[in-house]
Amino acid sequence: MIKINELEKEQFLAFFEYLDKHLSENGKDEKELFQPVTQEESIITEDWKEKFTSGFSKKYAEKGWRKMWIATNLENQIVGHIDIRSRMEPNTSHRVLLGMGVDSQFRKLKIGQKMLDFVIDYCKVQPEIYWLDLEVMSQNIPAISLYRKQNFEELTTTKDMFRIDGNSYDYTSMTLNVEN
Repeated sequence: MIKINELEKEQFLAFFEYLDKHLSENGKDEKELFQPVTQEESIITEDWKEKFTSGFSKKYAEKGWRKMWIATNLENQIVGHIDIRSRMEPNTSHRVLLGMGVDSQFRKLKIGQKMLDFVIDYCKVQPEIYWLDLEVMSQNIPAISLYRKQNFEELTTTKDMFRIDGNSYDYTSMTLNVEN
């Protein structure tokens, strides 16, 4: 059984431990990258912590705002996360960026789908949110399949967006209209 709850400030330490473990698997042991950074860069830095924590104190549409939920199992272990945040471009407060991840030990249990359903439902009842946008590494076929299943529309694929450890990676942009 999985519960999805908004991340509370007192959970930051546990969340950063979860996220550090999650990121440590990015590109490890010949696995595909799910973040556009090298294995060595796949760590939680103080800058990352600051981005996450400072966004909670900002109001909706304020540059840098963020809202996050975590998925926990019966042992209250964080097994996934999903967030929405402001776009940095001006005049885009009607759009939010989506980010999410699931602990590798808990994949294929539909946790990602449950979190995505939860956030889509949340966005649909927020009168100020019209679009849910995301960007995903193009070779991350499981994630793209999940987004397609949820009716996200593929907008563009930027070829050779990243060069990481001598390899070229494409980046796919997707969106979902959540306006009621």
